[in-house]
Amino acid sequence: MRRTTAATAALLLATLTACGSSSEGSEKPAEPSTSPTSSPAKAYTYADCVELLEYDFQQGEPKDASRDPECSHLTRDQYTEAVGEVLAAHKDEIIEDAG
Repeated sequence: MRRTTAATAALLLATLTACGSSSEGSEKPAEPSTSPTSSPAKAYTYADCVELLEYDFQQGEPKDASRDPECSHLTRDQYTEAVGEVLAAHKDEIIEDAG
């Protein structure tokens, strides 16, 4: 009961932290690889980010994944929406654990 509530609080905190700090423009773009044997980078989607957040939540270790490859391509609003989607999917169990 307390574990889920703590996990939810940690996820919310991570989300708020990610939303409060802007990384746009602060990182320089990655240099293109000159190696002919390198494979192309996987193009992650919104669903991949939600899946990662869901996995972290299920493991009881929610964290700020906004810089992980699965989520880093999302805007701040899209990332916040992805976190909200995961929390909404678990709202009943979160409410039960809080009571």
